[in-house]
Amino acid sequence: MVRIDSKNQKLDAFLQPKLLQTTVDVNSVDAMYQDTNGVLSSGVDLTRKSSNSVEMPKRRSVLLTSVRTLQQEIKAETHTGLQEVFQKHSFVGCVSRKHSLIQHDTKLYLLNSFLLSKELFYQILLFDFGNLGVMKLSTEVPIYRLAMLALDCSESGWSETDGPKEELAKYIVDFLETQSEMLLDYFSLHIKNGKLYSLPLILDNYVPAMEGLPMYILRLATEVEWDSEKECFKSFCRETADFYAMKPDSLPDESEEQLQIAADSMEINSSQLSDAETVATRRQSWKWTTEHVLYPAFRSTLLSPKRFADNMSILQIANLPDLYKVFERC
Repeated sequence: MVRIDSKNQKLDAFLQPKLLQTTVDVNSVDAMYQDTNGVLSSGVDLTRKSSNSVEMPKRRSVLLTSVRTLQQEIKAETHTGLQEVFQKHSFVGCVSRKHSLIQHDTKLYLLNSFLLSKELFYQILLFDFGNLGVMKLSTEVPIYRLAMLALDCSESGWSETDGPKEELAKYIVDFLETQSEMLLDYFSLHIKNGKLYSLPLILDNYVPAMEGLPMYILRLATEVEWDSEKECFKSFCRETADFYAMKPDSLPDESEEQLQIAADSMEINSSQLSDAETVATRRQSWKWTTEHVLYPAFRSTLLSPKRFADNMSILQIANLPDLYKVFERC
């Protein structure tokens, strides 16, 4: 085990994988959601003005009591010991899309990247409330189509007793339209004339797995507690964080042949990108994102909740002094 300074960067931090862009229209969203491999992503324009830009708008102060209360609840639940581990850790490597290894002091830890990223996005949504960047979809997507795709999935729990899918999808469109002004103002989620134009840019250089978009839209209409301000913001942020989280099954470990099939099914905007580059990019992009986007954000931003000590989010698997004792007995 080699100890390194957690502040040091590796060279590959500057070698960000090429972004594969596709056009998010009705057909591509349909293909994304029906793709069982779940490796398709959407083409998006990431918009967040630079801190050096003279056009950078002033950060809005949050005056809503409900939001401040939720922020205070997060701070009150912070685990001091785990917080030090996150702030001073050194990234060791990815075990899988769900788990990664970090080192702190002489201890080696196994972390659940899904649970950590879910909590990270929830906290950012609340602490950047009203100040989120904009992730513009390359092509606006009809909410009705997204709702129908979600209702066609067994995960939605739809049954004939719930009524015709077409009527439910129309209700989702109409309902979200009534909330569109608030969603755009507070969360940069732009819905207009029954179409989705943008999503919140929660973390720079991070795009959620777009095959989860239909179910996300469905759950916004059905699972968010819209009648209570505090519960509305809390449940909205939870649902959004769940959509954005690095899910273990969103980009499964395919063989090169499977990755090639998935790549061939996409409409690539860049004709220069060869099949080999496509496969390599898909294979490496999630690892780069995990190491150079998510874990730096865990270090600088995440307030580690106390439940992380009990729910297997972080697990100590080795301690250097104990290993020395083992070697001494050999």
